[in-house]
Amino acid sequence: MKLNLMHDTPVDLPGNINSACMSAADTLTLLLDTGDVVQHQLHTPGCRPLFTTATHFSYKDGSFDAGAPSSIYTMDGITVVVNDFKTHGYLYYPGKYRIHLWREDYHADISRYPIALFRDQQQTPYIIYAVAWNHLQIMNLDTRQVMTAAKSLIEEGAEERHLAFYANYEESNMLPWPRAYDYFFGQLQLSPDNSRFLSAGWAWGSCDQCRVYDVAHFISHPRIADRSLGAWEHNNRNYCWTDNHTIAVTYDPYADEEEGALKDAPGEIHFYDLRQEADGPVRKISVPGPPVIGAAMYYSPMLQALVLHSERTGVVVITPGGEVLYRDETLKVHGYHTGSDMLWHTAGNTIKIWQLTI
Repeated sequence: MKLNLMHDTPVDLPGNINSACMSAADTLTLLLDTGDVVQHQLHTPGCRPLFTTATHFSYKDGSFDAGAPSSIYTMDGITVVVNDFKTHGYLYYPGKYRIHLWREDYHADISRYPIALFRDQQQTPYIIYAVAWNHLQIMNLDTRQVMTAAKSLIEEGAEERHLAFYANYEESNMLPWPRAYDYFFGQLQLSPDNSRFLSAGWAWGSCDQCRVYDVAHFISHPRIADRSLGAWEHNNRNYCWTDNHTIAVTYDPYADEEEGALKDAPGEIHFYDLRQEADGPVRKISVPGPPVIGAAMYYSPMLQALVLHSERTGVVVITPGGEVLYRDETLKVHGYHTGSDMLWHTAGNTIKIWQLTI
């Protein structure tokens, strides 16, 4: 496997790049430190303005911070930009509107802003977005209707579980019941067929928890139903779908306090099959080199391999069977585009892009 440098050019911009996203194989959407969101086509000198995050409204929590770590999400021209660990963001639908997004600040500083864009089978565009630490909404972007507005923050079977538990224990706290959903949503990912989404969130303990939701059920039912893949040490691990029913999870035997694990033990990737009732992984592979537990992870259908990158890891490409196709511990990148197998790095007004090829 080869990694080819495709682009390394300063861009004529009205500011420095804070965050970037490849919205197409030849196009990047950029958030600048001025608060402007622009689009840059490769091999052209400048950029096309899209919208600005600047506003004349003032908020107690300071409004959108163009200098803070932020993420950009795009789908067919629809663009969302959010502060990763703050409370504000914006959604831009070309030719239609710009909407201000906001979530409650409870532990927002350690919970990545949950956002996902998708289309249903009728090609209607939707956004999944957080309004609180334990509360997601799904909105039809064509009509701006919140499809989940009537959803309760109570899990299915909450009353039955409460009664069964206190049939054997004294109810000493005397709090109202059933309790609201007790889970911190994190970064969201849609399955390839858009039928499910996962949350890379956490629960008190504190522990990493991946929970999976059926999109149709989440919209149509008043109660929350989830599938939890497990609970691990709170190491902010990453996940990705490899197909419509399999999820890959980064794991570190030592950081996850596995009994007998050595500090220099290789990292691992565990695979969970949602068709299996068992909670444990169906397969594990080792990843040689630096730890992978905090690395961003994606699945490339073209390469039929997992692509991981982080400051510690560099770039690793490994098959689900454990064969390392490419590794460069010195290469530091900021993102990856699954549609073109391109990786990018930005600094100031310069963009570097590499492409993985077989």
